[in-house]
Amino acid sequence: MGPGLALCTAFAVVAYFLDKLERQIVGNAVIDSLVIALVIGITLRNLVNIPKSLDAGAKYASKQVLEASVFLLGAGVAIGTIWDAGLKLFLLIAFSVIGGLTFTWLVGHFVFHLPSKLAVLVGVGQSICGNSAVAAAAPAIGATADDVAAAIGIGAVLGVGQILLLPLLVPGVDLTHYQYGVVAGIAVYAVPQVVAAAFTVSNLSGQVATLVKLVRVLFLGPVIVVLRILHPGQAPTGASAIGRVQSFVPWFVAGFLLLAALRSSGIISASLGKDAQSVSKWLFITSMVGLGLGVDLKSVRAVGPRVAGTVLASIVFMLFVSLAGTALFDITG
Repeated sequence: MGPGLALCTAFAVVAYFLDKLERQIVGNAVIDSLVIALVIGITLRNLVNIPKSLDAGAKYASKQVLEASVFLLGAGVAIGTIWDAGLKLFLLIAFSVIGGLTFTWLVGHFVFHLPSKLAVLVGVGQSICGNSAVAAAAPAIGATADDVAAAIGIGAVLGVGQILLLPLLVPGVDLTHYQYGVVAGIAVYAVPQVVAAAFTVSNLSGQVATLVKLVRVLFLGPVIVVLRILHPGQAPTGASAIGRVQSFVPWFVAGFLLLAALRSSGIISASLGKDAQSVSKWLFITSMVGLGLGVDLKSVRAVGPRVAGTVLASIVFMLFVSLAGTALFDITG
């Protein structure tokens, strides 16, 4: 697996520095390093004759490295953040996550006729935390690399449009900067895009949006557990008790929840949790290159317009929920 892993790691470094360059030039990473890495992998797979000797390492990166990155992600999640955000705001975020995932799956599967697993990935990405959520949910439901590429690629592109258009809501519907932060934190696709869309309005909007987005991230572990239960896969007959449990709760999901509990209790310090998330980010980028190397663009193009329609419907739903929720719960800051 060495050559394939080395290739994925090398292009992960390239994606990371392209992300850094983008931040220096534009001020924010409009196109996240995960998307850059995925695009690099897809380009190599479809335009370059990749030797078969690289396949094993690329597949390892797209699965085992991805699972390890989800595991480490939990070390930076402090569950107590929920209570700091206030009960009314937490209930609004919870409804947006659960409602957004359910609505997107229903629209994607029954209106746009997407395969169920692809519709789930689009819903997870739109309702929780973008690229990372899609990548984390994929192994839990047995989704293909083509499904991941379609959900991440199209979702990220349309998410860029939110950065440009969402600030118009402040004068358009007379939102306070705090309320706009809530709306941006709920409605925008990925963390970097939330930061970009919110801090352009004010520091207060940016801080509130970041907090709301991080609370959405807290739902990642529980949602993956539920998705795993709903997609049990092919557990071997007569498997041990531990094997049966693992077929429903993968090791990396259990690990994510354990590390989140340790971080929340203070056993894992904030600085150590931040370091773990940095390592997790690197592993995510590496795994995206591996995923890209397994993507056939012909399959992605076949579902592209339907995925785009699903994403747009999901964005409208999340915007409606966030705007209606701030008014209904009188969330003014």
